[in-house]
Amino acid sequence: MVKKTNNGLQKRKVKIFSLFLLCSGLAWFVSNLSEQYTSNTSYKLDYVNVPDSLLFKGSSKDELQVKLQSSGFQFLRNNFSPRVIQLDLSYIKKRGSKYYLPQESCVSQIEAQLPSSISLVDVDNTDTLYFALYKLYSKKVPIISRLRIDYAQNYMLDGSLEMKPEHVTIFGPKNEIDTIRNVRTSTVNKKDVKDDFSVNLALIKPKALLDTRYSSSEVAISGKVARFSEKILEVAVEVTNLDQDMEIKTFPNKVSVLCKGKIESLKNVKAADFRVVADYNTVKDTKSSLITLKLVNKPVGLFDCKIMEKEVEYILKRQ
Repeated sequence: MVKKTNNGLQKRKVKIFSLFLLCSGLAWFVSNLSEQYTSNTSYKLDYVNVPDSLLFKGSSKDELQVKLQSSGFQFLRNNFSPRVIQLDLSYIKKRGSKYYLPQESCVSQIEAQLPSSISLVDVDNTDTLYFALYKLYSKKVPIISRLRIDYAQNYMLDGSLEMKPEHVTIFGPKNEIDTIRNVRTSTVNKKDVKDDFSVNLALIKPKALLDTRYSSSEVAISGKVARFSEKILEVAVEVTNLDQDMEIKTFPNKVSVLCKGKIESLKNVKAADFRVVADYNTVKDTKSSLITLKLVNKPVGLFDCKIMEKEVEYILKRQ
């Protein structure tokens, strides 16, 4: 019984000693962390705000060595944070053909991004930060749509397609953008279209143009669709540029004009709204008995109008 009591007392003493040892160790550790230290560390560099007129291709450094002063607590916390510094390249300078970031700008940007409890002591300035930057050229080129539309029977485009934007500005090295005359969209097919539509098409960027940028990555194309009907009118043939001493007759003297449009538009259309002309100056072979027709006047608001006879026969007489 006495032996068991002694063993219990020994274990209790060991536990108390271990607790005091742990507490004193923690006190020592906390005391040391509260002290001020100077330490060297490195930050990865992330370059931002490259001027729009320049193409960034790299820098002389991806990391920067700095000397910092702070408490042990802050250094410990800092070790668990991403160590990245952003450098604003809108402050770059040019010396000859080389671009560089002035030392004072580099220092001020680093200080602005450090926690207030950390002081910047020194920056490794053995090498100036130089950048591979090249002048960008720009050019405005048209966009070519590759939207293919098949309208449902008796339906047509009402007006014209609207494309926004119609042009795109490209930025890149001169040797790249000089090869570009236009920019095409992706190919999209729409079938059996009956209703108004709007679609966004991506601009196709050639893979070989690695350093060329576009002011827009897509284009919006829209159109209005309407149901149409047809109407055929008989319109008199008018011959022009005929000498005063000549008389001409065409066979037939009237031709059919096929009109397509909205039903309400076709209701008010009359033959007098059209003018079909046969220009005698277009007759080059006087032995021919045919003369070409041309529709020169037609009312607005119709989808399509065309002469069903392209040519007519004629007889010429001198008075």
